[in-house]
Amino acid sequence: MVAAGAAVAFSLATGAGAAVASAAPAARPGPTHKAITLTNIAQIDSYDVATDAAGAAFIGWISDAGPARQVHLCTIRAGGTSCAGGVQTIASLGDSSASGLRVLATASGNVTLVWFHDTTASGSGPQNAEIATATSVNGGTLSAATDVASAPSFGYLDDAEFGPGGAIWTVAETSNQETLQIRAGLGAALVSKGGPYQIGTAKLAFSGSTAVIAIQRAAYITKPVSYASSKGGGSWSSFRTLNHTWTSDANVGLTGTRSGIRLLASVDNADYWPVVSRWTGNGFTRPALTGDRNNCSPGSHDPVSDASGRMADVSQECEDLAVANLPDTTHAAVVRFGSGGTFSDGPPQLATTPRGRAWVVWSILSSTGNKLLVAPVLLPGRDVSVRKSAGGNRVTLTGPASCLPAVTVGVKVTGSAAAHWRVLRRALHLGRTSLGSALNGGTLSAGRLYTLTGTVTFADGGARRTVTAKLKFRSCPNS
Repeated sequence: MVAAGAAVAFSLATGAGAAVASAAPAARPGPTHKAITLTNIAQIDSYDVATDAAGAAFIGWISDAGPARQVHLCTIRAGGTSCAGGVQTIASLGDSSASGLRVLATASGNVTLVWFHDTTASGSGPQNAEIATATSVNGGTLSAATDVASAPSFGYLDDAEFGPGGAIWTVAETSNQETLQIRAGLGAALVSKGGPYQIGTAKLAFSGSTAVIAIQRAAYITKPVSYASSKGGGSWSSFRTLNHTWTSDANVGLTGTRSGIRLLASVDNADYWPVVSRWTGNGFTRPALTGDRNNCSPGSHDPVSDASGRMADVSQECEDLAVANLPDTTHAAVVRFGSGGTFSDGPPQLATTPRGRAWVVWSILSSTGNKLLVAPVLLPGRDVSVRKSAGGNRVTLTGPASCLPAVTVGVKVTGSAAAHWRVLRRALHLGRTSLGSALNGGTLSAGRLYTLTGTVTFADGGARRTVTAKLKFRSCPNS
């Protein structure tokens, strides 16, 4: 089990039978393979990663590897350690301005790369830049770049996401950082939305047919984030302030989970711990701490969701990568590992599968260029406790929260005896299988409901009293 802010090595799960398929080596949270180097010879403008239902990673980036900026795509199959068929490279259409790359992938592996670039006409008018795309089917040949929509000259692409019906929405900002341009589909008309201040970044997410944009003020760390929502017919609400948030030195995070949109920011004090807010349909709830109270506060956020219903996030924390699993979308279990150097070229990026397998992409400085790295990662499990008492004797059972990734977690049962009583024996069972102090989630059937039972027998002279606590949880599904 990984408590928030901790990375723990676990012993083997014990027992076999109906509840547990077999004993297996411990599956620790964190990287399951050493970091894979994607490039180490270029300045990297931006990068992103997405997965399909099979767990393949699609990593895209823009680099200055040639005389003009280029767009790259690497496909790594589930369990793979290199780019299938090598790295694919195409012209970016923007000699030195291509930026803001986003990678979008469907469950079947249809991949779309979306980015921004200026043109030779950008200096002649306010709307002469372009949003470009390139596509690949399941890691196959990457198409040539195509311009699909105009964009603000010398502006920036803040976000691109799948919207209702699978349309790709984009959010770009003008060069003065005062206005957002929103397109509800690559071929849709743009809607201009003025901000309440100079915008540092904007993020987009969806709750059904409602789109929500969260923004933060440029160059400020102690100002609260703001948000607006779509009202239909291309209109938007006014921006509202989300009180009790700062952005620290991290970008605001926003993602649409199965249970609704979640927003990540920092608590409004010098601790800078991450806080999460839930979208109610009309606004966001008061931010609450996720449980990550590391002394080194997050320097970035990239929250994502998947079909399990969870939210997950990767953050830059000093020179470490912090990967948070929030199975209930509000409380985090965190695993950390070293970046291998000094971060560069933008915030780390994350993509997850429902079973709890993830891909993390990040960039560090190197002696020959900026190095772009990717690693497969197992998400940590989060623990919860239930309590039962009888006659003053109390039992506490600690086990996994739903959904449990394919990772080994700690389990335990403890007893607190009433006056004149003592703990005689303790036992842990998963179904009919006896357990020790660990449970390997990778041996459980995906998506199945399990019952963890903790039993403590208390003694007072010749008297005996047995108290039983039960914890029900689900293993993470495959899809």
